[in-house]
Amino acid sequence: MQVYVNPRINADVYLKNPLEFDLGKKIIEHSVHMIDGIGFEKFNFKKLGAEIKSTEASIYRYFPNKQRLLIYLSAWYWELLNYHINVKTEEIEDPLKKLKIAIRTMVNIPAESQSNCFLEMGKLQQIVIEQFYKIVRNKKISDQNESGYFESYKKLVAQFASIFLEIDQSFKFPKTMANAIIEMALSNHFCCNNLPSLTEIKCGGNQKDQIEEMINYFCSRMLHKC
Repeated sequence: MQVYVNPRINADVYLKNPLEFDLGKKIIEHSVHMIDGIGFEKFNFKKLGAEIKSTEASIYRYFPNKQRLLIYLSAWYWELLNYHINVKTEEIEDPLKKLKIAIRTMVNIPAESQSNCFLEMGKLQQIVIEQFYKIVRNKKISDQNESGYFESYKKLVAQFASIFLEIDQSFKFPKTMANAIIEMALSNHFCCNNLPSLTEIKCGGNQKDQIEEMINYFCSRMLHKC
């Protein structure tokens, strides 16, 4: 059964909520398809307009530029991760089990998510894997942060950090560790396919299983209780 999840993305990220209009949904759906296909560098609103048979100007009514659209797409991804982790762990009392479930969900979100029939989660995950550093490391990051652009990502970090503290209240760096394992999952996905000498993860059918095992390994070593 499909469950529609309406991601609660900070309204300052967009000019007009794309989920409230058919054209807006088309913009989201086809931008994911195009960015995954041709890359973010070659992607622009003129090409997107031609793809969806609309004008470039109509797209600018929803997003002021393609960077803001990319931030929106990544926020959607983090919101869905937050949702699925919450659903899967809300009845779990054992924090060690909760952590393992949260890690597995984070790594396998495309297979787990049936939240939006018009959005291809596998392609969205690939976009986040490839573009994460461009999203959070740019000259405007301080202003964007003050405007709340990254609240969805911060919620995910806080969620993992709270689980770490449930396991060990004396752990000194829960947010740092949470941010590290999220980046670890993304970077090892990327390196496996593009810079294989930088990771022990081997590409193949069990790539995600390897990444899940790796993150659990690091967590167990850092927390000493897993």
